[in-house]
Amino acid sequence: MRTLSLWQPLPWDSEQFGFPAARLELPAAEARERYEKLVEAALAECRQAGIRHIVARVGAGELAAIHALEAAGFETLDGIQTLALELADWTPAAAPDGIEVRLFRPADLGSVLAIARTSYVCDRFHADSALGPGVADALHAAWVRNCCSGQAADAVVVGAQDGEALGFVTCKLEGRRGRIILVATASRARGRGIARAMTEGALRWFQSQGAEGVEVGTQLRNVAAARLYESRGFRLTAVSLTLRKVL
Repeated sequence: MRTLSLWQPLPWDSEQFGFPAARLELPAAEARERYEKLVEAALAECRQAGIRHIVARVGAGELAAIHALEAAGFETLDGIQTLALELADWTPAAAPDGIEVRLFRPADLGSVLAIARTSYVCDRFHADSALGPGVADALHAAWVRNCCSGQAADAVVVGAQDGEALGFVTCKLEGRRGRIILVATASRARGRGIARAMTEGALRWFQSQGAEGVEVGTQLRNVAAARLYESRGFRLTAVSLTLRKVL
């Protein structure tokens, strides 16, 4: 049984981790016995290819797939809730006084990277004991740098005060749909409505690009983020789990 189509190497992740990594993509609605065979064959191929770290994301309702992965030694790292908004149903709101919402400028890079290095704690990278100290923080900084350079995002919306960037939202267009990828606010600036203002700015940018809807994912335990998105009209559309196995 050839299962190469079910797993793909992850070159960027491998570079950040310092060892070969891959992603397993299982089909939906199979019996557990079928999943077990697919996972077993895929893991054998990954070992032969020198893969050391393999991740899988499956819908929370795909219990047969989850059980098969767990039986093969996968560990749950993360749960993601996906929310979506149709821009036709969105009513823009004003930013708080004193907060400037605009697109990223090269002069913002130092502040944005400092925020990226210190803001993410709920994600699967920080939950992964297979990654060495500091890897998750450095990974997010590299990811955001690539977003700012246009390699990993189509736009970066910044919330600033007195010229200093206090947060960012990275945006990706996929046809007529937009996707918010990364969001972060400096710890000293939280609770001031900056994340909400930047979300509004991102939605304005997507609308200006002709997007009809926007999707965002956040960790199940990030209740504050989910409430923010729901307050702007986003509605829950899917829940998934991320599992990982070290080979």
